[in-house]
Parts: sequence; C-alpha cells; structure tokens
Amino acid sequence: MSPAQDWLKDKRARLERKNAFDGALVYGTAKFNRETGRDKAAKNPFSEFVDPETGLIRPDLVRPRSCPVCSEAPGPGLFIKGGFRHVRCPSCGLIYVSLILREDVMLRYWREELAWMSVLNSGPQEELDRLKFAYGLEAAEAWRKGAAGPGKLLDMGAGNGTFVRVAGEMGWNATALEINTESAQSMLDEGIRVIVKPLEISDLPHGSFDLVTLWEVLEHLAEPRQTLASIAPLFSEGGLLLILVPNAGSLVTRILHEKSNTFGGHSHLNHFTAESLARLLESLGYEILEMETLLTELGAINNHLDFQDPYLGEATSFSKDLTPEMIHDRMWGSRLFVLARRRQAA
Repeated sequence: MSPAQDWLKDKRARLERKNAFDGALVYGTAKFNRETGRDKAAKNPFSEFVDPETGLIRPDLVRPRSCPVCSEAPGPGLFIKGGFRHVRCPSCGLIYVSLILREDVMLRYWREELAWMSVLNSGPQEELDRLKFAYGLEAAEAWRKGAAGPGKLLDMGAGNGTFVRVAGEMGWNATALEINTESAQSMLDEGIRVIVKPLEISDLPHGSFDLVTLWEVLEHLAEPRQTLASIAPLFSEGGLLLILVPNAGSLVTRILHEKSNTFGGHSHLNHFTAESLARLLESLGYEILEMETLLTELGAINNHLDFQDPYLGEATSFSKDLTPEMIHDRMWGSRLFVLARRRQAA
C-alpha cells in the first residue's frame, strides 16, 4: 500500500473521505436534491400505464420472475409502488420486483432515458461523484497485490462517463459499457472507448481486465446472477470486482419503507442487503475482500422523524447520537460498497 493510500487503514480517515462525497452532509438534503434535479428525476415515467383499480402496471408490459438470487418462487408482497409489486424472498430474504418490464420495453427505456443522466451531469453530483470514484479506485488499487500500478478496467453501465474519466486521470486503461444512446455517443465523441451493447453479446476477450466496476448497476439488472457469472471470465489473474448498490438494510430505507426513493420498480429491480449480496457473490465463487456502507441519508431520516418531506424538508438533527460514524459502524448507510475477487480453483 502506497503512502497515498494510508487512509485506507485508518477508520477515522475513511469516514472523513466518505463524508466528503455525501451530498446530504455537504449541501443539506433539500438543497442537494433540488440542485441535482433529483426532485424531478424521481417521477415514475410509467405512471400513465398503471391501472387505477389494481395499482399495478398494465400486464402486457411486464413479465414474471422468481428470486434472482436463489430462484425461489415469489414470497409475500410487501407493497406496490409505481405499479410494481415488491416482494421478499422467503428463502434468502432478498426484496425484489416480481413482475418486471419486458426485456424490449426495458431496453428501450434505458437507451432513451434522459432524466437520470441530467442528474449525473449536474455540477454538484459530478463534483461529489469524482471524490466517490477516487475513493473506490484507491481502495481497489490497495488490493492489487504485486501489481505495478493501475491496469485495465471495464465500467459496466458507465452512465455519463465521469467514472471512466476519473479512472483515466488516475492512470487506468478504462473501457466503458453503456447502452444509453446519448451518453454513449457523448463518450465516443470524447475519444473514450465505449461498448454500446449488452455484456452478453459484447464478445470481450477473456482475461482482459484487472478491475470490473458496477457503480449502481446491479439493482437494475433482471438477471444479476447471470451477469456476475458472465463477468467472471473477463478477469485477469487476481482481477477485482467493485460493486456499489442501494442498501435495503440501510436505516433510511428501514424507516421510510416504500417512501424511500430507492424503490422504483421500473428501474430498481433488486434490493440487496449485505447478507443477500454476500450470498449471491459467494455462491458464484467470489471472495469478498471489503464490504462497507457509503452515504448516510441523515437528512432524509431527520426530516421524516420531524414529519417533513424526507427529501425536501429542512429538519435539524433528531438526536446527537445519530451520526455518520454510528450509521456506517452498523452498516446502515444507504449504499453498499463491495470489493471482491474470484476464488482460485484448488
């Protein structure tokens, strides 16, 4: 580990780094949500297709699925939001959407989606994302035992390309995979290497990447198990997998339930806890090297406890004991950050 990465061994230094890209702490929850456009992007683009009597989206637009972690049949329904039924698997505990958009509908949505891309392109979001991405890359570099500096990486679901830009600035040889038409073209125009097709038909050479990253991507995938299995052959020897996903076990989600913005069945299909994500990765032969939480959502928690709008309220702290340190010590942050590596065959 280089001197520049000494902070990785220091709990207090890591917390300071995490707090520096936590939008609610840096800007305040309401200001951050408004300045990034989250208050507008959170609207359900499929609301016109919801049956007012059943509360469910039109049946010709969806298809059923079993638990994407353990393949069990859907368990009892928890709630319906935006026309989509959210259930909890009776076997592994994963919360997931059991009737999801048909593949062709979903593919068209992601190719044409602009609302979230505008959030990613906002000044405050890009500023904090750059800090978050540097944090993740430095953590990954520290686990590349014996490697001579940064190597090759593949960023799946690259969005507006901020991560691959940061990776390039830090010396990585980065390739983006992104199917959104506008974002992919923008990166191509900039000279970034972009694969504009799903991973399953990308024909990427085996053993070609030292790091594969999925920054808030796994929750969107209809078949996360299949995708993680498809990634495995792409790793070079000792290659690393970096994942960031919403944390269904976070304090904000446990308090807000369906009012949490993490639940949106048209795009957020899988809601992992630390336990269910670990189960999925380990069942596919991945060894978890690091797992922690990022982003406290303390503002949303305090707002809700003060009977205000969670994301646009201006409440003061509910309790002096409710701190970023406490949140992350208990794995209650709103995002799960994981570094993993494929186990070597015996």
